[in-house]
Amino acid sequence: MRLNSKEIAFKNIQNKSVRSASLIILTAILTLVLFLSSFLILSLRNGMHSLANRMGADIIVVPEGYDSKIRGAILRGEPNTFFLDKSVVEKIRKIEGVKIATPQLFIATLSAGCCSFPIQVIGFDSDTDFVVKPWLATQAKLPLEKGEVLVGHNIVGDMHEHVKFFNQEFIIRGRLAKTGMGFDNTVFVNFEEARRLVKEYEKVLKLEDKDHENMISCVMIKVDNSVDPVEIQNNIRNEFAGQGVYPLLSQSMMNEVSTSTQDMIKYVYILIALVWLLVFLVLTLVYSITIKERKREFATLRILGASKKHLRRIILSEIFTINISGAACGSVLGLIISILFGTWFSQSFKMPFLAPNVLTLAIIFVAVFAIGTIMGPLSSLISIKKMNAEELGLLLRQND
Repeated sequence: MRLNSKEIAFKNIQNKSVRSASLIILTAILTLVLFLSSFLILSLRNGMHSLANRMGADIIVVPEGYDSKIRGAILRGEPNTFFLDKSVVEKIRKIEGVKIATPQLFIATLSAGCCSFPIQVIGFDSDTDFVVKPWLATQAKLPLEKGEVLVGHNIVGDMHEHVKFFNQEFIIRGRLAKTGMGFDNTVFVNFEEARRLVKEYEKVLKLEDKDHENMISCVMIKVDNSVDPVEIQNNIRNEFAGQGVYPLLSQSMMNEVSTSTQDMIKYVYILIALVWLLVFLVLTLVYSITIKERKREFATLRILGASKKHLRRIILSEIFTINISGAACGSVLGLIISILFGTWFSQSFKMPFLAPNVLTLAIIFVAVFAIGTIMGPLSSLISIKKMNAEELGLLLRQND
């Protein structure tokens, strides 16, 4: 019976099952770390690009001391409730250089039929809105009627299904595209419904009844192209000096997030480099020791007529089979984790996080699989070269 290089390699793997399984697991860990790291880096970058490209507002006006609350609501979907007098909107619109000013009203639900956790409800004015409408993934008739909502990408429920919060049911009339921001975990209603929900919010928490008709939470501002937003920010500060109004520059918020994102990506790159270096050194050491331990086996094959080229093929076939198995396991596991736990990653990082599309995930899968597969053969080249430099058949005869 004549066996070729691949068959001999496969027999060797079967005979050394523990060693082979250990190397497969090591390769799988490498590819898993590489896949998830690549997924996280691309998701964070996509989130930043999404925030920069479609943020919409140049300035966000909030009650003084609530700038961190609006950051949490917009970037991470952290439910918050805060109020500002409606008269602020008209005063802002009269400031020279302001192109559009649209109010929003924020209410944090205590529980929701669509989710196992509180969500952010935002009341918006569809006539003046330029922040929410660009994200609509499905056509929706605006303005919204009583009992109708638009929902973020992560909110459970299909079109025309019902969601429930504050013990009231609403019908879904539209869904936003994936934003990578807090909008993904947000429900949008018209202003009348938002004010009605504020009343329910106050009843539940037994708060003081307020003038709901004159209540908003923030004002989203887009300035003229020829005007510097910083100039408008200063004008708003002067206009509302001592009135508890704070104008927040969107660019400063994005710069802050960008810095955090870049720091996170830097740490991920360092992690990738360390893991790769460690695994490469371990594989090189393992294959070096393994080949040395098997000198008598290879010497016997040389005496039986196997050429050095044939031995090299046996070793590389064995290593290639082990690595392709490990790379396949790690890549598939990485793909499954990224799909199943993408939302968890997004919530854990607490920064804009937009997962890659299917095509990009496929490219990551192929690239990581290929890299994981060739890592083993590359790490064994030095040991194979040393083995080829020795005359194994002669060495065995001398030992005998």
